[in-house]
Amino acid sequence: MPEPFRISHVVKAPIGVVWDAWTREEELLQWWGPAGLEMSYCAADVKPGGKFHYLMTNEPDANEVFEMWGAFDYLEVEPQQRIVFVNYFSDENGGKTRHHLNPDWPLEVKSTLTFVEDGDQTLIHLEGAPINAAPHEEDLYFQNLESMRIGFGGTFAQLDEHLANALEN
Repeated sequence: MPEPFRISHVVKAPIGVVWDAWTREEELLQWWGPAGLEMSYCAADVKPGGKFHYLMTNEPDANEVFEMWGAFDYLEVEPQQRIVFVNYFSDENGGKTRHHLNPDWPLEVKSTLTFVEDGDQTLIHLEGAPINAAPHEEDLYFQNLESMRIGFGGTFAQLDEHLANALEN
């Protein structure tokens, strides 16, 4: 199997503030997801065996309504250090579904988030790879690493903006 997807990002906020942004529903609702989509539903129970279930929609003034449900099943949670989860596209009930635009996308991706405090900033590192995937699904995933980096770049930019606002208040 090729190297997993990896991306790191430094945020200008202490680890406690960053941790809260990743683990509290009211904060996830404000920043999580790709740029251009808004989270319109969010339920997060961040603990081993817990779930993060969300609905993202496109901008209200778009010509076509787009909805995308997703979920994380949390496997390990070490406060202010690490979160291990399986993420997937879902239905409104939180059940696993195939990506509606690309049914060959892997059904499940296991990801590990780590957080390292460095003074008044925090390093976030995300690493992930498909699990229980067919060879053609793995190939598709690894062919799209650059696209995922771009997507997470937009997500991290939203996190930066959210944290900057949180630190001002």
